[in-house]
Amino acid sequence: MFAFITERKHLKESEAALIMRQIFSAICYCHERQICHRDLKPENFLLLYKDNIESIKLIDFGLSKKFKRGEMMEQANGTVSR
Repeated sequence: MFAFITERKHLKESEAALIMRQIFSAICYCHERQICHRDLKPENFLLLYKDNIESIKLIDFGLSKKFKRGEMMEQANGTVSR
């Protein structure tokens, strides 16, 4: 996803909306199963098929954690911004 965005430089509003809808759907799917990904970034979303923005997949669950409703996660995780 990161390479796709940087190569294109600009997205149409409809393309951005389609991408975000899939991202939110993936996050919702995880949260419904009490899984917190903890490292969401463009590099962790892949296109299953090149140049097909309808095929986005969430990857890299190495920092993910099961959670209980109401539980607070206080430890900092994820990729550090540079």
